[in-house]
Parts: sequence; C-alpha cells; structure tokens
Amino acid sequence: GSFFLFGPRGTGKSTWLAHAYPDAIRVDLLQPESERELSARPERLKELIGEKKNSIVVIDEIQRVPELLPLVHSLIEKNRNYSGRPQLYIDSPLDFFRCDAP
Repeated sequence: GSFFLFGPRGTGKSTWLAHAYPDAIRVDLLQPESERELSARPERLKELIGEKKNSIVVIDEIQRVPELLPLVHSLIEKNRNYSGRPQLYIDSPLDFFRCDAP
C-alpha cells in the first residue's frame, strides 16, 4: 500500500521514514536541485523510480512541487492491484492540505 504521512513540522516524520525504510528510493524536495528538476519535469519522477517493482519510494516535502500530485496519484492507481511493491510514502507538513495554509 501507499500512504501520505502528515504531521507538524519538526516532529520526526522524515527521520522515522529513514529508519523504517533505509533502502528506499528517496526523493528529497528540500534539495534545491531535486525541487528544480521535478518542478520543470514532473514526469522525471517516473524515470527516477523506473520499473523497479520491489522498490519503496519516499518523497519528502512533496508540498514544494504540487505538480507531482497527479503523477503520484497515477502511480498509486497503476500499482493498486499489484500485490507487492512499489510503495510510495509521502512526507508533508500537516498544514499542506489545510484551506488556510499560506
């Protein structure tokens, strides 16, 4: 399965994911080069993940590149009936989906 992990900033979401899934493919959107690359070409995410059916993918700080959300949704749906992986774990601050978030 796949899930979004929400919580207040600075509460250890990224740290927990790093410990729980040390071998995961990590996409850290706090890194300026990752943010720029995926903002310019969201489909690049598919290339980064590839066809690795046994991969766990962690996307950290997805709110920085909201253009990725439709692609992530598509990847989740595409792999919905697959009994193994890939799995997507999305880390984002709690206020990302609040209506009053800046």
